[in-house]
Amino acid sequence: MQHETKLHFIAIALSAILLAGVGLALLGSAWLSTAGDETAALNRAALHCFRSLRERAEAARPDHSPRHVGGPDEGPRPGRPRGDGHGPRGGGRWHTPILENLQRWCNEVSDAAAVDGFAFEIVDAEGVRLCVSPRFPESVSAFGEVELSPPFGRGVLRTARASGAVSPIRSKARRMILIGICIVLLVAATLYVFAVSLLRTVRREREDSRRKADFIDNVSHELNTPLAGIRLNAELLAENRIPDEERRRGALESILIESDRLSRMVSELLDYSRLEKGTRRYAVETFDLAAFASDAAEAQAVAAISNGRARVSVRSGTMVSADKDALRQIATNLVANAVKYSDGEIDIEIEGNEIRFMDRGRGIPHECAERIFERFYRVDNSLTRRVNGSGLGLPIARALARGMGGDVTYSPRPGGGSVFILTLACADKNNGGVGK
Repeated sequence: MQHETKLHFIAIALSAILLAGVGLALLGSAWLSTAGDETAALNRAALHCFRSLRERAEAARPDHSPRHVGGPDEGPRPGRPRGDGHGPRGGGRWHTPILENLQRWCNEVSDAAAVDGFAFEIVDAEGVRLCVSPRFPESVSAFGEVELSPPFGRGVLRTARASGAVSPIRSKARRMILIGICIVLLVAATLYVFAVSLLRTVRREREDSRRKADFIDNVSHELNTPLAGIRLNAELLAENRIPDEERRRGALESILIESDRLSRMVSELLDYSRLEKGTRRYAVETFDLAAFASDAAEAQAVAAISNGRARVSVRSGTMVSADKDALRQIATNLVANAVKYSDGEIDIEIEGNEIRFMDRGRGIPHECAERIFERFYRVDNSLTRRVNGSGLGLPIARALARGMGGDVTYSPRPGGGSVFILTLACADKNNGGVGK
């Protein structure tokens, strides 16, 4: 069990690490791809702006368009790096008419729909800004650029996202990254829930295994006790080692008592097995609970189980639907349980459709009040360690009651002790009367 648990947790840990690695790699790849797409879009915008400016310059001064004022006639090259980090390499002169109209042309180009969302600036070979379009940002995180060519002098046109403009590429990337993070978190949460569920299951299985081991020990001890008494008395009688007639009769009575005890224990185990498998059948009938509790035979049976310590009082009764044999078994279990864990008298009260079994024992700790109905569970204190038992009496009693449409509950008794309340289904609320 421990080896399998370790393997499960190792598998979960490796899955989580692999998932985190793949998720981070995909998110990083998406962000880098977005950065490249944004730069490419800015470079295209720079080239478009340059062409728009060149059309205006050539239309205004067609006589200057064929003449170059600063070197060979090179076309625009997007993304070409500058030699000194401040301006393009080489020199070049700007014609005065070009410089005088440059800002106006910049404003016209910036208003064009084709470059909506972009802003640009032009700097000369010395890094001096010659013109700038509206909404050019103070600080630029990503930009595109193109080197100028005739009819302009040497310089660079740089583009960036205009102040307040939202990059659709970055927005899409952020959405993708957000979705990716949500997926990673969702899968991580699923793994966490699975790990917690696995841990709880393992704990329950270990606890169940421990209880089963305790149950086997307790049952073995309780079965051996009557068997040892039966064997001892049978051997004495078989060897005729008890000459006195009265003592022989006592030995026979002891054999009968231990046989009954053994029979009850075997019946309890068989009942528990049938309840676990769901094969227990109920012969439900309608009867008056007060009349049933007042019957002389039933009263004698309760007195015998409790060694005369039970006081039965009927306050009122009602018509209930239940299996009388199952009801007797529930009462036997609850009375025997009260006898085990208390030294005083036991009060049994019948009122309406309820039977209350009350003792003056040590009671049950609050944190164990519900767990006492779990199979094999026994309160771990000095009292239960002194008293033998299988831990099946209360679970069987509750299962039988619920199988008939009722229930068995526990509450502390004022002044000390325990109260177990058996609630039966009223006849007018029962749907036909046939149980499981």
